[in-house]
Amino acid sequence: MPLVYAAYLPNAPFLISPESFGGAGSETVEAIRGLRLRERFNPGGVVVSSPHWVTQPRFRINSSSRPRQIYDFSGFPPSLTAVKYTPPGDPALARALVAAARAARVEAEGTEEWGLDHGAWAPLMRLLPEGDTPVVAISITQQPPETYIALGRAIRRALASWPKSIAFVGTGSILHNFDRLDSRPDARWPEGEQIENEILEILSARNDEALVSFDRKKWNTIQPEGNLGPLFTLLGVVGPDVRPRVIRGSSVMGGFGMSILEFVPA
Repeated sequence: MPLVYAAYLPNAPFLISPESFGGAGSETVEAIRGLRLRERFNPGGVVVSSPHWVTQPRFRINSSSRPRQIYDFSGFPPSLTAVKYTPPGDPALARALVAAARAARVEAEGTEEWGLDHGAWAPLMRLLPEGDTPVVAISITQQPPETYIALGRAIRRALASWPKSIAFVGTGSILHNFDRLDSRPDARWPEGEQIENEILEILSARNDEALVSFDRKKWNTIQPEGNLGPLFTLLGVVGPDVRPRVIRGSSVMGGFGMSILEFVPA
């Protein structure tokens, strides 16, 4: 079955417990829940790319049947590490993705190390709260956008013949500048928001070349999380003709974008 759904979602710890951050992220949580993925598409599995799992020199794909939950943060209230989200993995799907990547000459390997960091499980626990849909995680690495897009295309080819419907989720923030961190949940940074809006317009038009060549000065000003590796992979997965619906384009605490983009293939 082909890919049935894709989304680019924020992954900040706010999503785990908005009340622990003065309510920051509460509206984003409700927006993710409002996507109603289980009700609308009921995928048989999810492939997720988080910018928190960084590997070198090649991509790694988690092939564990029970990926461990990773609390890759510190200094936050203990209530965050009390949250459990432990969906099963799908080793067969992971192997198929590795094979497809290698066939496309994208360096990738399977691993049972790592698991689901909060860049993956924080948004997934809001998107699929039941926690029973198998999840396969993919790392990011220091590769140019074109390599991520090639990886995504390889994933799309693998999913086209997969027996279960699959959703792809890339996570991160387009606006991700810690120098602009403000403890007030509703703090704003107009310059950063304007640059993010420019990127959202490019994405809405599916002008992938313009995104790859986006003004480096502006790019460095907002410091996109993971250099948008998961988003470039997503663009390859959905193909060039699928345009996103921008569900939300807000920011919190000054320097952190909470944009949500939904891609529904025909």
